[in-house]
Amino acid sequence: MENQSQDQLRICMVAFLYAPIIGGAETRAAKQAHRLLELGHKVVIVTLQHEKTWPKSELVDGVPVIRIGGSFNRRGRLRVGRVGHIPIDFLMFLQLWRMRQHYDILHSIQLSPLSGVAALLGKITGKPVIVSIPSTGPGKKPKPEEAILMLDTLAGKLTDTSFLKVDYADVVVGDMQHMRKTAIGGGLILNFLKKSDTFYQILSSRSLGYMTSNGFRREKIVHIPNGIEIEKFAPAPELRPDPNKPERDILCVARLQYPKGVDVLLHAWKRMLSEPDAWRANLKPRLLIAGTGQSEEQLKRLARELDIEESVVFLGSRKDVVNLLHTCWGFVLPSRWEGMPNALLEAMSCAIPSIATNVSGSEDIVEDGVNALLVEPEQPAELAIALRRLISDTELAQRLAKAGRETVIRDYQMTHIADKFIDFYRKILHKESPTPSKVLEGVGES
Repeated sequence: MENQSQDQLRICMVAFLYAPIIGGAETRAAKQAHRLLELGHKVVIVTLQHEKTWPKSELVDGVPVIRIGGSFNRRGRLRVGRVGHIPIDFLMFLQLWRMRQHYDILHSIQLSPLSGVAALLGKITGKPVIVSIPSTGPGKKPKPEEAILMLDTLAGKLTDTSFLKVDYADVVVGDMQHMRKTAIGGGLILNFLKKSDTFYQILSSRSLGYMTSNGFRREKIVHIPNGIEIEKFAPAPELRPDPNKPERDILCVARLQYPKGVDVLLHAWKRMLSEPDAWRANLKPRLLIAGTGQSEEQLKRLARELDIEESVVFLGSRKDVVNLLHTCWGFVLPSRWEGMPNALLEAMSCAIPSIATNVSGSEDIVEDGVNALLVEPEQPAELAIALRRLISDTELAQRLAKAGRETVIRDYQMTHIADKFIDFYRKILHKESPTPSKVLEGVGES
């Protein structure tokens, strides 16, 4: 084994997806890896070579990344379907086995068959394993016939509603259901994980019930939420809109997929604009939507059918989200469900007054009317009222902005979250067996 400082941690993160494919889990892992490296610890990411042209190993923003291949199709893409994961799992096992002298902890950053591989390695080598659980899915699983974009204000006005149909495969219904649906033997892998000594990191208080109701042991669950780089997402007062001018841009940053509820937002926007216009006689509200996804064309057509195109702008994928946040009046995230939304934390960190739905993660972050506005998911009438309040009430917007920033500094800045991980890593390395109350310390707390 390599010589190392007694205080130095050596973490191997296992990722089904990682850069250049970036989502919420990958963003969290990258931020955490950077912070650990800054503090003198060692981190390596072992992930999949989704494209044959990607290098087997490289430094990505200073983080060592190793990629595992498998069977590729004619276009050079890795086969990762229900059967394709089997050779990948075998190759991942071999790679982690060869590296076993160079890490002390295995951390799977999202629930996938690779989590089972990590748990098996942990059982064989005696090394502790952590699996992060990003998403709980909706409280109630929608049926295939219910997977349609919202009709709401268009009910009875459209002769053809077929464009609202959503591909049911796009309706991800929680990490465990997704595992069973996308991987042969997914149920067996989950049963193995439940019986193993693996620990589970949840992002929100609601996730605790999700895990225990699916048979995972309470004493193996730790709550550590997302963290935000508050220096990167810092207020820029010089860029903020002038409250004496009529422009009121509301920004939504989200994947254009069913779970994000952008269709609900479009109906809420229509409802808001349909109210008597006295309240906005001197205002110019505009909705900016940044993101791409499977539902993009459907949502654009929905905006046309609602006749709100003049005040709704689809921005596509953007790399200047921080600047967009600074120059908009407010932020909205209309999700049907979440794990814990980075986008909301980023907006609040920039001191942008925000609206979110009462779903996993957001309900932990937001105190309604204090640091943001919270509405029930899939309630366009309620969302319309919140949008009107945020747009028309300058004093409220400024108060929410200030309190939102304070919340992120107090509870969600990356340095504090990284410290929580470091403390937890050290506890499990020292074979401590915390009681349920210690393991769950912080759930629901500020």
